[in-house]
Formats: sequence, C-alpha cells, structure tokens
Amino acid sequence: MRSGIIRKTTSYIMGVPMNDMDINTPQMIYDRINASDEFELKNISFDDKNICPMVTVGYRDMEFVVDLKIEPISAITPDFMFCHPIPNEALKKLKQAQIGITTSLTFNDDNLASHHFQLKLLNCILPDAAAVVDFNVRRIFSPVWLRETARSSAAPGPAYIYSINVAPDKENEGKAWVFTQGLNRCGFVELEVINADEKNTDFYATVLSIACGKAITERTFPAEMEKFDIAKFDAERNLSVTWRYWKGEMSVYPEGVLGAGRRRPESQNMLNGVLFIWPEDSKSKKPVRACELNPFSLEKVVVEYTAEESRRIEQLASETLPQFVKGLAVPDSKAIVKIKTEAVKDGNIDFEYIWAEVDGIDNENVYCTAVHDTLFSEEVRSSEKFQTGIRNISDWILNIKGTRIAPDNAFLIGLD
Repeated sequence: MRSGIIRKTTSYIMGVPMNDMDINTPQMIYDRINASDEFELKNISFDDKNICPMVTVGYRDMEFVVDLKIEPISAITPDFMFCHPIPNEALKKLKQAQIGITTSLTFNDDNLASHHFQLKLLNCILPDAAAVVDFNVRRIFSPVWLRETARSSAAPGPAYIYSINVAPDKENEGKAWVFTQGLNRCGFVELEVINADEKNTDFYATVLSIACGKAITERTFPAEMEKFDIAKFDAERNLSVTWRYWKGEMSVYPEGVLGAGRRRPESQNMLNGVLFIWPEDSKSKKPVRACELNPFSLEKVVVEYTAEESRRIEQLASETLPQFVKGLAVPDSKAIVKIKTEAVKDGNIDFEYIWAEVDGIDNENVYCTAVHDTLFSEEVRSSEKFQTGIRNISDWILNIKGTRIAPDNAFLIGLD
C-alpha cells in the first residue's frame, strides 16, 4: 500500500511587472522586504543550483527560504487559463512582457498559510503587477486579486492552491480526462479520472473539489485504497473516496485512451492516483473506479470543516461583507448565505451552519429562506423563512449576471 502523503514539490508563482525597472536589481527587492511590517529579512544568499538570489524570510511565527529568479515568460504556454478578468492595461502589458520574477519555495505544514505568504511576498516585492502566474496549476490571476489577497488577514481558500482540469478526448468522442494539479506541492498525490464520460465531468469535478479541499484544510490524505470520508449525505451515510497509483491502472483502459498508454504525457508520470468513489449506498463495502460509477446527486451533501477552516471562512466573509451588500444591490442579482446558528450537540452548546437564499437585507438583518434543514438540531427547516443579524453571515455566494462571486473573488464587484 502506497502512502498518499509525499515529499512536497516546489511552489512556483511568478509576478509579471507593469514596469520592468521594478525588478532591475536584487537590492531593490531586498529593500522592499526590509521596509515591510509583515516580513523580516533574515538572510540573503545565492542558490548555485538555480543560479538566483535566495532569501530567508520570517513571517509571523514561520520562516521560509525563497528563490527569487528573474526569467523570461516564455514558459507561459497557450494552455494556461485566466482565472480572473485582467484590467485592459495589464493585459496589454502581459502580452508584450518579456520577463517576470518567480518566487519558489516549499510549503510548510500549513499549506494555506504558506500559499498566503508566497502571494503576500510577491505583492511586496512587485509594487505594480500586470499579472500573477501560478505554474503549479497553470493559471493566470488578476493583479487586483493579488493586492486584495495580500491585504487580507485571511488566506485564500484551498481552491486557489490546486486546479481541476478537463481535457476532452478528441480521438474518442464523448470521453474526457479529468485531473488535478497543485496537490503535489501540498504533499499529496494528484487525483485523476481516466476515460470519463464527458457528460459526467461536473460530477467528477465536484467530488474532486470536495476531496481536495478536505485534504488541504485537514492536512491529511488517505493511503492507497484507504477510505477517505469527505462529506455527509446524512447522519448515517458518508461521501467517501480513495485512489490507486496510476501505473497499476494502465491495463484497465483500452488502447488509445487519453491519459493512458501512448497518450499519457510524460509530465503526468508522477505521483498521481486514479480516483475511486464509494457508491451512494452506504452498505457497499468496495469503492468503484470513478469512470465506472453511476453518478448520483451531490446537491444535499454536507461538508464539515475544521474549526480552523471555519474561522478562516468566517473571517474572509466578514472582511468582504461591504462588497457583498454592494453586489446584492445590482439588479437581478441573487445570493445565498451560510448562517451560523447555535445548536445543542451531544448535550453541549455548539454551533452549526445552514445555507439560505437571501430574500432581502437592511442595515442590520438579512432575510432568508432555508435551503436545507439544520443538521444537528431542529432550529430551522428546509424552505422555512427566517431573519438573522448580518453579523451571523459566515460565508456567501453571489450570482451577478451569471458570474459567481464569493469572498475569495469579491474584488470583482468593484470592477467596472
């Protein structure tokens, strides 16, 4: 049995400057770090292997060794995707840019805090960025998002650390390859679904996103073919997954399938595992290869968060409530919120959460319709209308003209 916990790979995030002179000399970068109230520049050295300056930076109660390398942006290939809209001037610069500065480091035990540090440091050393390029997930992010993230006291969510990619199989109509990127830098095996039915990719992506988020926030990952409970259908049934090392799976798929045999890129011959899922029936003892499973509804699954993750989500939601209220004022916008309620669990007073559709809001209260029952108590029932203080909003999602906006990308509300 293989362990799902691996040695962490390096996290590479590049900043593309609006003005190349901002990264003209290493001393300019050192001076910016020294001037920051958040960081302590503990040491400056040189990485002989990667031929670039290397700094040791203190951040809160942590310490990171970071390579700072100015390099051409030719490594940004056409398959990189934009995660956010980028301002026109920044996009124009990105298309013309020749160089960027890449920060390279290894995450510590707290992947979310490590990722947040890397973004904060990049924002510090690059005062005016055109774009942020994360090579681990092959994504391009907005410089506005970088600034807002650096200002925040809460780390961006797990979904910014990994990506879920869907590659249609052009040689086999109706089939696709679904795979993650970015988990290796967290010390976890990447997950994939080979020979997936293209019509079911939303189901696979949802299961993968829940599993990845659970692994990152709980800092754990199952061993090969070990059951991993990632959510609940109800008090008696769990949504559970596992994986099998990719090499042991190759004989399962027909010749010519994307992601297997001759059509498996060399870059994916790494620490990857094929996803298995337990059927919805909790009596089933064996998991099923994801591509062979009959998809089922995930509409009512409940994801339980650690206390630490709940605090992070609440903190970010609280910081961005002004943007939420502004976004809700846009005509035809719709919103759901997660409300924190008091509950008695195992004889003790505890808290639980319920998602609700927003019917209205004023200076003090939000008026809602519950999407589901409260899980542990009979406090609120599905479709019941209730009101609560705005301060009890612990998470929120807006839909504005078809665009999904949450605390992690609340900056979009302020864009014209």
